[in-house]
Amino acid sequence: MESLLQVQNLTVHYCGRDGVERRVLHDLSLEIGPGETVGLLGPSGCGKTTLALALLRLLPRTARVVSGSIRFREHDILHIDQRTLQRIRGAETSIIFQEPASSLNPVMRVGDQIAEVVRAHTKGSRRSWQRAAESVLAEVHLGDARIYTAYPHQLSAGQRQRIAIAQALVCKPDFLIADEPTSALDNTTQAEILELVKNLKQRLQIALLFITHNPALLTGFADRLSVMKAKEPAGPGNPPLC
Repeated sequence: MESLLQVQNLTVHYCGRDGVERRVLHDLSLEIGPGETVGLLGPSGCGKTTLALALLRLLPRTARVVSGSIRFREHDILHIDQRTLQRIRGAETSIIFQEPASSLNPVMRVGDQIAEVVRAHTKGSRRSWQRAAESVLAEVHLGDARIYTAYPHQLSAGQRQRIAIAQALVCKPDFLIADEPTSALDNTTQAEILELVKNLKQRLQIALLFITHNPALLTGFADRLSVMKAKEPAGPGNPPLC
């Protein structure tokens, strides 16, 4: 199968407040084909979110890619220009974060936030962007017009996560990263969101990297499973990296 995404020998360090660099990812390789679901399993603190951010070149300034490469189709993600990167993010690749608060503007109506994603990546009128937002809201079972005009704080945790999913999928990307999308939810809402992600992934035929610390969520869902180990603590045999 031809690869959609290729990560080869990726190593990422973070610089702490003490000015010392510490290794978060070491020599990580990963490959995902079109339409494939890959589960990424690992304990908290092993670098799963760091990988997710690196795939979209969203790492914070305290992070540094020491070595390795990330290729999405023909694009070298770590070295392409900002204009090309902005075109890819949101339209061809997208992400659902663990906590919707990290991707939703608290002072902007949620429907308008989704329409803004469409506006950033397509030509058209304000009404066409609004229709696209309304359509994807219906797909995540939030078709009520009152939802479109609501602010994030007026919605439940499950509804906010559905808004984040709609925002990630409104431009119909070919590759979606789901970074612990259910871990902050109660068990009932967690099951509903997981089922929604499964159904949308199947209907849209997109590639999915599903990141979790819970192996039960990947049962009967992922085509393949990759496992990340917890990073070793700094010590005499494994000192911080300077």
